[in-house]
Amino acid sequence: MPEDPAFVLPTPDVARTMHEGLELYLPRVAEPAPAVLLIHGVPYSAEGRPLPSEWKIYRGYASQLADLGCVAAAVDHSPDGRPDDDRSNAALAKAIAAVRAHPQVDADRVALWFFSGSGPLAAAFLQSPPEWLRCVALTYPVLGDSELVTVRDVHPVEAVKGARGLPVVMTVAGRELADVAPTQPPFIDAARAAGARLEVIEVPNGRHGFDVLDHTDESRRAVAAALSAVNASVRA
Repeated sequence: MPEDPAFVLPTPDVARTMHEGLELYLPRVAEPAPAVLLIHGVPYSAEGRPLPSEWKIYRGYASQLADLGCVAAAVDHSPDGRPDDDRSNAALAKAIAAVRAHPQVDADRVALWFFSGSGPLAAAFLQSPPEWLRCVALTYPVLGDSELVTVRDVHPVEAVKGARGLPVVMTVAGRELADVAPTQPPFIDAARAAGARLEVIEVPNGRHGFDVLDHTDESRRAVAAALSAVNASVRA
């Protein structure tokens, strides 16, 4: 796998600014805009690499979201690449507060987008969704114990029972990692049973990380569909 593989969609040229340690990608709009925070996966090899917010994948997602009219940022919640729920939750809480306080953000319209091994961090937001949370997105998520991460606190399958009418956008890869794939169907079943507004985007030939590993029309359509769904949810 390349050190920093390219994103499957173009990376639009958008304005960026630093704000309380976050690099914000800004839309070309005058009024306060919805915000989307990207939460990178863990674990990852941090040695000799920049922080995830500088990776092409998150720059790509954030730029695309800004081009759609949202403020976007990637949260570096694990600088050393190792799972640590307490540290990650603290970093995420700080980022949420900072972004919601920014004058270019509509504080009541925020989405959280979790990738890969950050999936268990979504549990607290699914269990008791705050009023400002308009969408939870999950891309090739780990939603149970696996070789990547272990669920420490509330299990995502139990947590999603509290989601009710919350939009949940979940992208699943058909060629998912063998120990990650079994964690996803129980979550889907629980979300549907709970009445969550679940949208599942399938990438039948995609691998874990398809959005940088598989440069195909199928991958591009799936990423575009997820971006569109998240954007629609924060504006609903």
